[in-house]
Amino acid sequence: MAKNTESSFEEFIGKARNSARSKWVIAGVIVVFFILLIFISIDWVMGAMVHTRQEVQVPDITKKPVTAALSSLATVNLAMKQAGVEFADNVPPGSVLRQIPSAGSTVREGRVIRVWISQGDEMVFVPSVEGLDLRAAQLAVRQAGLQVEKVENAYSLTVEKGLIISQTPEADSMLSRGDKVTLTLSNGQPPASVILVPDFRNKKLAEATLWASQQNMNLTVKEDAHSPFPYGTIAEQNPPADSELAAGSALEVTVSRREASEDEKMYHLHYELPQGKKAMRVRIVLIDDNGEREVINESKQPGSKIDLEIPYSGKATFRILSDGILVREREIQ
Repeated sequence: MAKNTESSFEEFIGKARNSARSKWVIAGVIVVFFILLIFISIDWVMGAMVHTRQEVQVPDITKKPVTAALSSLATVNLAMKQAGVEFADNVPPGSVLRQIPSAGSTVREGRVIRVWISQGDEMVFVPSVEGLDLRAAQLAVRQAGLQVEKVENAYSLTVEKGLIISQTPEADSMLSRGDKVTLTLSNGQPPASVILVPDFRNKKLAEATLWASQQNMNLTVKEDAHSPFPYGTIAEQNPPADSELAAGSALEVTVSRREASEDEKMYHLHYELPQGKKAMRVRIVLIDDNGEREVINESKQPGSKIDLEIPYSGKATFRILSDGILVREREIQ
């Protein structure tokens, strides 16, 4: 009797366990069913929403500023995303250079149009070619992405025959890629019939006065009370050195008329440029109690010598830069 009771109890437990398992299986099936139903419903709703959007034609927004392009797309319920930037010489900076999908394509509302924005012309630096021979100068210009428009010839008191005297625009100017540069090639020393203006800068007025008298030139003198050079020194001249003049022409010089302060001292600066194949842009800067002043900023031929008398006040620092590189710095009391 006890065995029958025990057997009945085990059968009852087994049925209960099977029943519980069945309920969990049924519950799992129901959960999976509802998940599938929700997924199908969402997919159906999203699909319905997409397909209920109207088809529109993509407008042409190329060459339009970004704000105008956005406005054009907004009128047909389209969006815009920047995909990149590129240089372009025929599309203003900040304007749309190209678009995907292209203009005229049919898309549904809400589509994102990818665009590339123009950065305008690619700007490049004009290389320094003064002092180079013509072939090397032309190569340097081409490598910079520019063109030599023309080569002019002129005599020079300082530049050897066959080397570049000057260039237009000046070195380190910014031009659009493909722009043109003019070079002036030296014919060497002038014949007796050709009069070239010497470089009178940093020289005394008496030297320019004597030359003008000998060459029958009309000398005009201007004064500059704020010049960084010593009293009586020529700071500027017009026309510049190596310009060709006819007898009776005018030469204008600007002379320093600055009054020396009580604590002003004088420093003799001597610097000789290293030998090389090209001219260098030399910049001399003075920093003293009166602030920072630029004494020289001009192109010099290799091996040129600079001798200057420079007034200064208090503690001073002189800096010499060649092609933008600091080559000498000296502090003096």
